[in-house]
Amino acid sequence: MNTTNSYVTVKSEARDPVQLSDFRPVACDHLARVGGANDGGYVVSLDAVRAADALLSLGLSHNWTFERDFRRLNSRAVIHCYDHTVSALTAFEYSLGQLGRFLVRFQPRYLRGAFTCLDYLLFFRGDKVHFRQRIWRDREDDSATIDDAFDRLPNGSQVFVKIDVEGSEYRILDDLLRRSQNITALAIEFHDIDILLDPFKSVIEKIKHDFYLVHFHANNQGGLTPFHFPRTPEITFLNKRFFPSAPAPSTRAYPDPGLDAPNRAGMPDFHLEL
Repeated sequence: MNTTNSYVTVKSEARDPVQLSDFRPVACDHLARVGGANDGGYVVSLDAVRAADALLSLGLSHNWTFERDFRRLNSRAVIHCYDHTVSALTAFEYSLGQLGRFLVRFQPRYLRGAFTCLDYLLFFRGDKVHFRQRIWRDREDDSATIDDAFDRLPNGSQVFVKIDVEGSEYRILDDLLRRSQNITALAIEFHDIDILLDPFKSVIEKIKHDFYLVHFHANNQGGLTPFHFPRTPEITFLNKRFFPSAPAPSTRAYPDPGLDAPNRAGMPDFHLEL
């Protein structure tokens, strides 16, 4: 690894159990960053956003910039979010913490964060719904399943799915992929690649049956595995039906300076030799 120009260059070695070159995206037009400038933003296909009847957002925390941008780009889409750790109360507590940080540091981002509770109450109304449930493989502890989530959407919806569930993605993706014909795209933050490499590789191959990998970014807060791979990659997939023929490999750099940004500002991003 070499650190230059605020990047850490990451390159696979021949003995590594997974090769970065296997994750080079295909060429894809109309990509755009949706969501915040740093954590919470994803590079996705605008075609998939606009073709969707609904956004299914699994994992929310106190950052719904992706969901807000999605609504701006597609005003007709229903938005259903799932996160059992978030509520008006937690948003209020978060707002107080951000206000305290602003009073100490006087940085605008903390002042914006101080209005999170108000923003929560204003945003999640009408057809923008926050379900205080986790998405899980069963209904244990008042969880919801993938089937539950789709059944709550308008019948026959084409759905864009965003997933950031802190490692639970491996428990739900098989159920989700059974509905591939109803999914326009997937934007997924994978976790714990250092200890879950085999499940990760297995589910990637399953996703590629119906989707092309169109963007790859490494969360710079997640660090690297011992085998020269991002521990927390963010990967976007687009349903193959959006391509008239098999696409060529992308010639973009990763990260793409016109689209990507480090999840944590002030830390070097990972430059990936895909």
